[in-house]
Amino acid sequence: MKSRHSDDWFVPVRSVGAAATLQTGRLPEGPRVGIAFTTLAQLRAATGPRQAWLRMDEETLHEVLAPLGVTRIQLDPVLVGPDVGSSQPSYPAQPAFVH
Repeated sequence: MKSRHSDDWFVPVRSVGAAATLQTGRLPEGPRVGIAFTTLAQLRAATGPRQAWLRMDEETLHEVLAPLGVTRIQLDPVLVGPDVGSSQPSYPAQPAFVH
């Protein structure tokens, strides 16, 4: 699949130790969607300051979501969910860069 966007996106993840799982959402109609943001500021506004994230390009994100049956990516959603968790981040200050 040819990427329509040339920049890497900020993709919210759930981290446990060294493992990270992409965060997905659901549309009001029910289908699951991938979630990505064009800026870190937009990710923080929608998910809160403690949200773990990875940098990923559009093509890679589609490839990772495909085995889950997710074909749509919601770019820059306004609200992903409440900011919950500990007051101390459990992820590295510099997130991993995924090629």
